[in-house]
Amino acid sequence: MASNAQPAGARLNAAGLPDRELPGGEPENFSDRWEREWSAGVGKGQRWDCSAPSPSLVDLLKSGKVDAKGKRVFVPGCGRGYDLPVFRNAGAAQVVGLELAPSAVRESLAYLAELQLPAEDAAAIEMLPGDFFQWTDPKGAFDLGFDYTFGCAMHPTMRTDWAATWAQRIKPGGTLVTLVFPVNPDADPNVGPPFPISPALFRTLLEPAGFEVVSEAPVPAELSHPPRVGKEVLMVWRRK
Repeated sequence: MASNAQPAGARLNAAGLPDRELPGGEPENFSDRWEREWSAGVGKGQRWDCSAPSPSLVDLLKSGKVDAKGKRVFVPGCGRGYDLPVFRNAGAAQVVGLELAPSAVRESLAYLAELQLPAEDAAAIEMLPGDFFQWTDPKGAFDLGFDYTFGCAMHPTMRTDWAATWAQRIKPGGTLVTLVFPVNPDADPNVGPPFPISPALFRTLLEPAGFEVVSEAPVPAELSHPPRVGKEVLMVWRRK
């Protein structure tokens, strides 16, 4: 469950993001903000949408360093869902994407339909609306999780709850992959989303929550989306 902690003068919603004031002085709910931005139209390749799966994720699964075969996979904050079929192609038994904004869910379902996946693969991928902090899967915790452009959307006051919730979502012995972005030491840490993050920050959050680092490496230029080159670090964690 999300904490009630919040920065002075701000209100946080279930998305882990602070409310801010609209021009007339009325507070804006960030949950509504994401829905408004998606419903206004976010085309492929526009704004935060990179129009393709993460190359570093594709490479990681192909390398066998993370094995998705037969696993249940959870991908919150997955946007249009480009990475969901990647896990299924790597042999995942079930892949669940979660998005706060209903319009993002609709965009993802449309994208998945465009792929014309075989019926068995399509049935193995679920795209659902929900709040990461409150939603639970009736089948229980997952074997494998993927966090990309999600942790960076959390207001700094919500990061401890973010880590604790990941610990609930991944079963003991399971794996969490965090593609840490944006790594920008010169950026104001309190300005976002996306808020600048780092491997060191993730260690301070996820290790106390029950994760241990398996591997950590900067993403090479050829495995990043062009606008994100030099700002990504791939970390693999094991849930104790």
